[in-house]
Amino acid sequence: MPGLTNAYGLTHLPNVVLAPALVYEAARAAHVDVIDGYSTDGRIRAYGLQVLRDDRHALPPYFAAPLLRPAVLRAHPELGPVLDQLSGQLSDSAMTTLNYQVDYLHKEPRAVALAWLRRKGLWKAPRTLPPTAPVVRLGSKIFAEQYILIEMYAALIRGNTDLAVATKTGLGGTTICFEALRGGQIDLYPEYTGTGLQVLLQPSRAVLDSLGGRPGAVFSYVQAEFARRYGLAWRAPLGFNNAYCLLMRRQQARQLGIASISSLSRYLRK
Repeated sequence: MPGLTNAYGLTHLPNVVLAPALVYEAARAAHVDVIDGYSTDGRIRAYGLQVLRDDRHALPPYFAAPLLRPAVLRAHPELGPVLDQLSGQLSDSAMTTLNYQVDYLHKEPRAVALAWLRRKGLWKAPRTLPPTAPVVRLGSKIFAEQYILIEMYAALIRGNTDLAVATKTGLGGTTICFEALRGGQIDLYPEYTGTGLQVLLQPSRAVLDSLGGRPGAVFSYVQAEFARRYGLAWRAPLGFNNAYCLLMRRQQARQLGIASISSLSRYLRK
């Protein structure tokens, strides 16, 4: 809220603190009108919500990208172009729909991932490998979006390389996945530029101000600092931004002419 207040002057927004599990339900039931959430959450589609555009870039970008050990790329250089097949391919709305299918239609992440790859023309049948084939170990955090992404990467590797794949999904939060990567227990997991910046690097206020929430600047900084501090590599982002956001019921937002946080601020000042 302090950042949004500074950028947008949201001083006329009375607020109530709710448990995270209740926030989306409260918006759907019209107990509250504006909530904070995550921009690719499946509940956006399930509950008929609308993300208010952060037109002044007050919230940091959280673009998803594979984070990996450079040693695995040196040993298997063919892996890089395979991972890059997802670069720029997933929009916010596409990822929201995939999350919705897993979280609310209760489809298996693997089935959802493979169906999407087939629609995009990226799926290939897995190659037949000998038992001695080198293994790439993929990890994930403990929520549906990560499970879907890992299944996509696993399918791409199996269909385009002679590498075997071992998946270790649901490892837990950021710290567990990050330390497993640094310790060599896994070779890759999907991470978010905002998490890399705010949680793992924790730069000074001056550095944050210099980046200004610009996605390209944040990615370049995170990529360079991870290589320098931790010896880890980021590949190109997948395209979607799972960022913090403000949400309203879509019908109400349209009736009031509110599409961005700036327009919300103007409405409140009336």
